[in-house]
Amino acid sequence: MKSKHLMVSLVLLGLLSASFSGCSSSTSSSSTSSDAGTSTSSTISSVSSDSAQTAPAENEYGVAQISPTPITLRIYASKGAGTPDYNDMEHMKKYSEFTNVFVEWEQPPQDLSTERFNIVIASNDLPDMFWNIKEDQFTQLKTAQAIIPVQDYFANCPNMLQVISDHPEMENYIYDPDGNAYSLPFFDGLTVNDPMILRKDWLDKLGMELPVTKDDWYQYWCGVRDNDMNGNGDPSDEIPLSGTSFDGILSLVSAFEMDNGFFVDPSDGNKVKYSFYDPRYEDYLTWIHQLWEEKIIDSDILTTDSKTLTNNTALNLVGSYRGKLNGQLNTFMTTMPENIEGFELLATEPIMSDNGVQFHPGSVPLVRTDTIGGVVTVTSEYPKEAVEYCDWFYDFSDPYGGAFMNIFGYEGVTFQYNADKTDYEYTDWVLNNPDGLSPQQALQTMTTRCQHPSYVPPIGSFKMWHPATVASYENNEPFYTESLKYKIPNLTFSDADAKTVRSIMADVTTYVEEMTAKFMTGEVSLDEYDTYVQTIQSMGIDEVLDIYNTTYSVWNQPRS
Repeated sequence: MKSKHLMVSLVLLGLLSASFSGCSSSTSSSSTSSDAGTSTSSTISSVSSDSAQTAPAENEYGVAQISPTPITLRIYASKGAGTPDYNDMEHMKKYSEFTNVFVEWEQPPQDLSTERFNIVIASNDLPDMFWNIKEDQFTQLKTAQAIIPVQDYFANCPNMLQVISDHPEMENYIYDPDGNAYSLPFFDGLTVNDPMILRKDWLDKLGMELPVTKDDWYQYWCGVRDNDMNGNGDPSDEIPLSGTSFDGILSLVSAFEMDNGFFVDPSDGNKVKYSFYDPRYEDYLTWIHQLWEEKIIDSDILTTDSKTLTNNTALNLVGSYRGKLNGQLNTFMTTMPENIEGFELLATEPIMSDNGVQFHPGSVPLVRTDTIGGVVTVTSEYPKEAVEYCDWFYDFSDPYGGAFMNIFGYEGVTFQYNADKTDYEYTDWVLNNPDGLSPQQALQTMTTRCQHPSYVPPIGSFKMWHPATVASYENNEPFYTESLKYKIPNLTFSDADAKTVRSIMADVTTYVEEMTAKFMTGEVSLDEYDTYVQTIQSMGIDEVLDIYNTTYSVWNQPRS
């Protein structure tokens, strides 16, 4: 064990000094060998929950004893700054007592997690598990063969297996093409977010229906521009289309059946394409240039940030923007009506293309890929117990499922049932906290908020959301499955391919962003579009697309 530990540490140190050469972006990672840890055979089709834990569950949580004698796991668990010490959480302490699995926690706040992570892997003393790590950190551990495949332990995880069984479309996100699962997933039910949001009260004032097509949106934007919607006597201060960054404008390529950047084109044999190099991009640029010229797009969109959008919204100026359901929309609907009479926001369904296609660019897989739930290290003496320990956190049954308690907390304190116990809701202590904490901040004082291997359905957030936010989610959720077809997963590139992609795209990305802004504002005429395409081509974009397509074709193969 000691020699294996030393070997892993030396590899990790080498990766640190090499600046993580196998890591490229949120949509790519380096290759890894699969000969560490357990065998590589089991996938979702061959794992059954029939062999789940058999020890009697004689406790209020209904969880089985995992180890006949007390054992201790060491877990590195990055978490939000407002989350308290896991050692102080009553339900976490009880769970350890019931299962006989105790934990020594390393709990760095997320804003210090990168520095602390590097210190831990360089220390020659890996913990049993890492929780809540970034995608590049996962890639680093995987490349160094510092983590093991864990699928052979899933048979003793009935709660996790149930979630996997309920969502077979996530199989490729859980298992590698070789059949191995190197992580315990974080299932986040908020799969559609960041939609187009408009002033519903202004739409009603204009006598219009919710927009669907590009023409519908154009009519709404013109109505906002041409009428004194805020009633302040100035007919020209309204901003029809704003946002928190230029990315919101770039995401409008979805109206032309593309995603922002690399995407899968289901209409063309699932080829990977690059929207900024696609023939349809010229049509998109023509459209947004028109919107700019007609003063529909915020004239400050290239520098607008979240604070600016909030200020402009509070001044009753903004007609629409792309934003987070659980961010601006929920916050604005909670605070703005106090000062703006009739203020109402609503997110619309995705903009429809001229061919009748609707896909939501803010859709993400149920399995989070930007945040990895958990991994088991190659030096752990208790890999089976470590995996089984996590299973409770996939149980969203009330009131004692681990996922449920880490979202809703404790009955009578943070949530309460209705009279016949058919539904539940947060208490007033959460929703109107006497210490001035937001609902999420209040819950963070008692729960983990599932910043680890876990399952959180949308209802885990809905209970603290404004009704308009829930309605906005429901407008977009029906498009989730179709939208996922356009999304690029986290691909595993070879070291050489990752370096090629990173080198070429550093120049391409900068050039594309500069030229898109110039085409939009008219600083560069669209007559120069062919030159723009030729320039991207000369930078090597075709080589990058070849790498993406080859790698994606492997990833897209069935796992069972």
